[in-house]
Amino acid sequence: MGAKIKLCNKFVGNDEPVYIIAEAGVTHFGNLSLAKKQIDAAILSGCDAVKFQKRDILSINDEYWCKRLEYKELSENAMLELRDYSNGKNIDFFITPHDVKSLDFVNTVLDTPFIKVGSGESLDIDFLHRVGSCKKPVIVSFGLHLSKDEMVRSVKAIEDGGTKQIILLHCNTIYPTPTHLVNLGAINDIKQLFPNYPVGYSDHTLGWHIPLAAVTLGANVIEKHISFNKNDNRSLDCPVSCEPKELKLMVDQIREIEKAMKQSDKVKKEKEIMKARKWVGKMTNKEF
Repeated sequence: MGAKIKLCNKFVGNDEPVYIIAEAGVTHFGNLSLAKKQIDAAILSGCDAVKFQKRDILSINDEYWCKRLEYKELSENAMLELRDYSNGKNIDFFITPHDVKSLDFVNTVLDTPFIKVGSGESLDIDFLHRVGSCKKPVIVSFGLHLSKDEMVRSVKAIEDGGTKQIILLHCNTIYPTPTHLVNLGAINDIKQLFPNYPVGYSDHTLGWHIPLAAVTLGANVIEKHISFNKNDNRSLDCPVSCEPKELKLMVDQIREIEKAMKQSDKVKKEKEIMKARKWVGKMTNKEF
């Protein structure tokens, strides 16, 4: 059946509602007001959580990426304000730290209840060990792993650090990910490899039909980017995101799929079948 992990006041795992994350990413472009609007949109959409990212720009060794990301970074004070804003509106708030300095800030200053490891850090054994040492639940994306051995090594590093509350996300790091490269079957592969951990899907495809398919395959978590303009070329996240109305539609459809996948009420179903049999009998002059 697999273990269930508690994130804030909600359990994540089999037989629990899909935990839906609105990935704010960097599509606020460093604007605190826009970041708050992302939180508001996530709430109105019915998401369980909203996630931001934190990085120490000075730790980036590549000049191109430094310039590309610098103006999209929110200050530490802004992050504290967003945390309090989210808490006040009763939506789970957490962060993907992209380096040790950011991890220390997220863990000790922001003190988020759980931590997300992005694909970019998911092979860094020292970093994963440090994340585990925070003794908090961890969500990790497998977007760069090439083998099961690499996955096992990453998970073991988190466990050795000190936590066994881990949620694993199948992920692709192509923006956007072509459908023929998504490989949703990996969700089941990861479930078989790690039967004691919840498994989900972090999406980077166009639209939101692939996350819906992931739910039918047993994904316990869905993570989808949110932006206000999918055509904004300032970020690779924009084309693979949902705008607010689309995000709400995705969440509503996931909840409908969950209802359809549940075992139906046997008594009610039998009554409906008997009604249908009577109609068929009337039309065919036969009894069923």
